[in-house]
Amino acid sequence: MIEDFQEFLTPRAGRNIIGLDNKLIEGGREDLLEDAAYLESRFARRVSKGQLSEKEQVVYYHCLSKINSYFKSYIIPQIKANESNVKIDSYIQEKIIDPLYKEIAIVQPMSMDMISGMLYFLTGKCHIRWKK
Repeated sequence: MIEDFQEFLTPRAGRNIIGLDNKLIEGGREDLLEDAAYLESRFARRVSKGQLSEKEQVVYYHCLSKINSYFKSYIIPQIKANESNVKIDSYIQEKIIDPLYKEIAIVQPMSMDMISGMLYFLTGKCHIRWKK
C-alpha cells in the first residue's frame, strides 16, 4: 500500500499536466477555484512534510483510492449527463465526502475539508478529470 500511495503523489502518467486550476476550468468549475486551491494546498503540505507515519500513509492511500474510484463511478456519469453543478456538488458530498468522513473518523480524526483537499489534490495530479 505504501508504494501505491506514492503513485497518487505523482502526476498520472499519460495525461497532460495542466494543474488544478486548468482542470477545473476545463470542466467548467471556475466556481471551485479558490476553495479548491486552498484545500489542495492544505493536504499537499500535510503530505509533503514527509513525516507521515505508516498508519497515516495507509489511511491516506485508502482515502485517495476511494475518492478516485467513487469519483469515476458516481460523479463522472453525472458530469457527462450535464447535471447541474449544484447536483454534482451534492452528489460529491453524499457519495464521497460524508461516507468517507464517517468511515475514517473511527481510525483517524480528519476533517471534511481534508477529504475535499484530497479530491482536489487528485485533480491537480491528473488522476481525476472534471471534463464533460
